[in-house]
Amino acid sequence: MEECRLVFRLCSLLLEYPQEEWRKEDHKHVAGLITDKKIKTDFLTFFHYLESTPFEILCENYVKQFDFRTDTTLYLTYGIFGDNRERGPALVRLKMEYAKAGFFIREGKELPDYLPLILEFASIAEEPAVRRIFLIYKKQLENLKTKLAEDHSPYVHLLNACLSAFNRLSGTNRPIEVQNEGNAG
Repeated sequence: MEECRLVFRLCSLLLEYPQEEWRKEDHKHVAGLITDKKIKTDFLTFFHYLESTPFEILCENYVKQFDFRTDTTLYLTYGIFGDNRERGPALVRLKMEYAKAGFFIREGKELPDYLPLILEFASIAEEPAVRRIFLIYKKQLENLKTKLAEDHSPYVHLLNACLSAFNRLSGTNRPIEVQNEGNAG
């Protein structure tokens, strides 16, 4: 579980808007502590992208990939509901799941379905709570990974690492069929 927490924490950080400090901080060393070869390779590939791309281009690519496209948004309920009013109750249910696990979101911060926030939660919460959240959003994560792969986006490596860690946590390496939030009732 500890290695999975590390993966979730790194993915949470690296899926945020790029920061110049990333080049100074030793996240690559932290990724080197991961024993899973596939996950480690995904991180090292992503770090190569960070190191070889000018900072302005990193920021521009991030905005193009996540901020201007609905099919690769990091707000996972948007992929299910769009701006439909059913999205509100789904966000409330997610906040309640966080609260049950002792994780409270300050008002005015990100929406609870923001992937870096979900991954931050996964890096500190107890395993059953992490599994519940991931089972709810696994389909959306897989859809996001597919879209990133189609775009040849370097961010696909972070989704690969995240999903691999979840599969390790759940004790399976095969995809799990789950209902999406829209059908979960």
